[in-house]
Amino acid sequence: MNATYLRLEILRIARSPQFALFTIGMPLVMFLLFGGLFGDNVTPDGVKAGVVTMVNMAAYGAMTGALFTGARVATERTEGWQRQLRVTPMRAPGYLAVKVLSAMAVALPVILIIFAAGLIRGEHLTPGQWLTALVSLWAGALPFAVLGLLAGLHGKGDTVGAVTGALMLPLGMFGGLWMPLEMLPDWMGTVARFLPSYWLGTLGRAPLTHSSGTGIAVLVLAAWLVVPALVVLRRFRLDTAKL
Repeated sequence: MNATYLRLEILRIARSPQFALFTIGMPLVMFLLFGGLFGDNVTPDGVKAGVVTMVNMAAYGAMTGALFTGARVATERTEGWQRQLRVTPMRAPGYLAVKVLSAMAVALPVILIIFAAGLIRGEHLTPGQWLTALVSLWAGALPFAVLGLLAGLHGKGDTVGAVTGALMLPLGMFGGLWMPLEMLPDWMGTVARFLPSYWLGTLGRAPLTHSSGTGIAVLVLAAWLVVPALVVLRRFRLDTAKL
């Protein structure tokens, strides 16, 4: 049953107009725009700005796709879907696992689409860099899938989508995905290091820049995964106990 539910969940998300617009369309347009304007410049790390922009926009799209599951969860709570779980073989861990897996499943094509656009534009990476950046971004999107669940379990169906959309601005801008932090005030650089989006970008760019911050990025993203996951499990148990 879980496999069937997972397949239906992925199809339902993929057919959503909001998913296509905000998760795929927006980062793709931003990559083509900024990559075209600054693509031939070289960053302080010695990497073409077009390549960095491509990875940043892939990170932004993966993050958005993973967070998108929250709106669906909030709608199902409002409609009483969790109540129906009590009369099905599916239990809480299975339900939550399907939601996380569906979020991760829709995040992967976003990264692939942005990378394909980069290839068409002539961005050059070694096969190892392409693969490592892809895997890093996809794995790094996992905390955002759990954060989407967290938002969905604490919000209502008609508000979670708007709240998630509003979060995209600070996560993208302050996280250094939309523009280099060097172009922003110093205090924004300080704020960025507390945001998971900053570390997702750091993880995705690591194969290009060979920076030493990969271990810290993994630890910070792991913290952003574990703590919200514990809150999600507790909240879900409380919700089902009330039914």
